[in-house]
Amino acid sequence: MLESDTLYDTVATPRAPAASRPVYDVEIVRDPEAASGRLAAAFDTGTATPFQAPGWLSAWYATVGAAREAEPLIVFVTERETRQSVVTLPLIRRREGGRDVIAFADLGVTDYNAPILGPAAPATAQAARDLWASIVKALPAVDLFVFRKMPAEVRGRPNPLALLRGVSPSHSPGFAIHMPDDWDAYLHSLTKKFRKELGRSLRLFEKEGGADLRRIESADEAQAILPIMNAQQRARLEEVGQALALNEENYYAFYQALVRTGLEAGTTILTVLTAGDEIVAALLGVTDGTSFAMVRLSHAGADWMKIGPGRLVIERTMHALHDKGIRHFDFSIGDYPYKSGFGVQPGPLVDLVSAQSWRGRTSAARDLAKAAVKRGLERIGVSVVPQAVKDRYRAYHGSD
Repeated sequence: MLESDTLYDTVATPRAPAASRPVYDVEIVRDPEAASGRLAAAFDTGTATPFQAPGWLSAWYATVGAAREAEPLIVFVTERETRQSVVTLPLIRRREGGRDVIAFADLGVTDYNAPILGPAAPATAQAARDLWASIVKALPAVDLFVFRKMPAEVRGRPNPLALLRGVSPSHSPGFAIHMPDDWDAYLHSLTKKFRKELGRSLRLFEKEGGADLRRIESADEAQAILPIMNAQQRARLEEVGQALALNEENYYAFYQALVRTGLEAGTTILTVLTAGDEIVAALLGVTDGTSFAMVRLSHAGADWMKIGPGRLVIERTMHALHDKGIRHFDFSIGDYPYKSGFGVQPGPLVDLVSAQSWRGRTSAARDLAKAAVKRGLERIGVSVVPQAVKDRYRAYHGSD
């Protein structure tokens, strides 16, 4: 853990001329437990993705962040005159490759990194630059800011960090769908071939003893299902010659904490497809009540593969949650073939790699060069997602 003299830092930006631009007060909290109440308030009254929910962040800081020596830097920004919330940033500082780096609380676990937008969040490039200058001044000195997988918009509102100079497209967009109120209308919007495949999967599964989808409500039962998901994911990844990163103790502890607190709060959803006593497939995701984001998917192999259990547990879960009023389903990053059948649409994600010292310039320049090559290829219709990126996503999420 990096040295930290205090748990709280408060920096006020100088007063701007009267005409003018807002003046921001920036406070940095280094103790996630001390920040938990304010994080919850910011999330409840602001705009964010489910990956900035208090339960997700508290579990992450207590497990993955602590194990990987990531110093918490939770940034609260308010507008001085109105005292309205501007943004809240769940960040960390750590050593990477001999450089001090500030990044989001992620380390391969969080699908979308974004600020929690308050009512006073800026919506123009100039205002975003003013806000960023205030935040940088308050943060500790580092070599690099590395912000990846940021949505360009958060629930239709501009992400101020995505408006800054130097942003570049992420390796992969996110994939999501906003559904109509009529479930049958959604099904008929899918291709005839995919509808037939879903129907075939359901018929084959029913022959094996009944297609039973259950939503797990008990934290104790969920804790018993996580090892089964791990085993299924491990077996699938070993088939393609990969290791499962989730076998690492700190990552497993994260998901244990997530289901322990999230199931009761209703922010974590775990569904399983069973045949008798056997769990054939399982899907873990997070929700804010209107949007469901898929986090981990596992399914049994061998003879079960012929029915497409992963596809079936997704469809059955979507149908059940649609009945509960959820209309936005997020399949996250990774352009895997199974996603296209569900009618998902890509949503832009961007990266910001900003050098703050001579040590960071080489890394930042390399990142910008890769982004420029990617943009050039995309202009001629070539989509480039490095295999290493796909492999890393599979290693953490088990999807394929």
